[in-house]
Amino acid sequence: MASIHRRPDSQYWHAAFRGPDGRLILRSTKCSDRNKALAAALEFERASKLAGAGNLVEAQARKIVADIMERAGGDESLRTPTIKQHFSQWLASKRARKAANTGDRYRIAVEKFLEVMGDRVNKPLTALTARDVDRFMDARTKEKLAPRTVVLCVKIIRMALNAARRQGIIPTNPAEAVEMPDVEGTGCSRGTFTPAEVQMLVDAAEGEWKTLILMAYFTGARLSDCCRMEWANTDLGAGTLTFIQGKTGAKLTVPIHSDLLAHLESIAGTDKPDIFIMPHMANLKSGGRHGLSEGFKRIMRKAGLDLQTVKSAGVRQLSRRTFHALRHSFTSALANAGVSPELRMKLTGHKTEAVHRGYSHHELKTLAEAVAKMPGLDKGK
Repeated sequence: MASIHRRPDSQYWHAAFRGPDGRLILRSTKCSDRNKALAAALEFERASKLAGAGNLVEAQARKIVADIMERAGGDESLRTPTIKQHFSQWLASKRARKAANTGDRYRIAVEKFLEVMGDRVNKPLTALTARDVDRFMDARTKEKLAPRTVVLCVKIIRMALNAARRQGIIPTNPAEAVEMPDVEGTGCSRGTFTPAEVQMLVDAAEGEWKTLILMAYFTGARLSDCCRMEWANTDLGAGTLTFIQGKTGAKLTVPIHSDLLAHLESIAGTDKPDIFIMPHMANLKSGGRHGLSEGFKRIMRKAGLDLQTVKSAGVRQLSRRTFHALRHSFTSALANAGVSPELRMKLTGHKTEAVHRGYSHHELKTLAEAVAKMPGLDKGK
């Protein structure tokens, strides 16, 4: 028989009754009066039995229960938000309480989820299944995002559904039934970005940050070297970039990838060119709250990407995907394209094979046929 109870953190009574399949269902009655809540709980159970016997479809059951609750509670009614309504409301509450970049990370995951749901976004939230979350995870995986980023997206959806479960809107969280993809171990090696993720970073960045990210990914140059690149270093006609590495003092000439070349040509058309390609970045420090490293983390969060943090000495959280990961991504992309270690060492300026091996992160499935150049971001391959 249906019963009611009230949680310490809620002003409303919750109903407990058996569903058509015999499972116990918990649902908020949205009633603060005990007698009215008990009446609503009994009608919940009655509608559930009718539905289980095939005499009542879900829409009819909802209407009956909503009507009963309205009569029992006056201005109180059964809350049955659609999938779109719930996620939109949850996102609005999170963005109001969280930092802007964290809110952006939630926004991207929710928008992508609703996009995958299609017309089903207008279905009641109770109609959402584990299969829907599975399809969302498959869609994000097909975008060639890193497994950790895919996991982060699913976790955000799970958070939104947990909020609905705690409010009594849904009896269980369907996202908890979804098996997460395997992710690489949490060792000390640095992470990398996939081409699709680099494009997401570029899309999330503004101003000189776009140039800086493209410069790092397509040249493998270090942060300080990228920031102080001069127009005199470039030969756009020949498609080459020549600079002195700050760390080694070595002079390095690298070919400019077509994507980077197109970007540089788009910002080079000025009557009074600056000495530096990124004059604002050239004067910034990498450390500090307002430094380049923290700025890059904010862009990562805005793009909805996982920083892949690990614990250091069991206390401090360190990010495995910093700006320097773009350098690792450069050499890994070359390796996956079949470029020889000797040529990769020349492009990155590494002096020893031992150092260079630390920058090569082969994916599980490398390209079957070696290609001569690094893939563009629009290809995502």
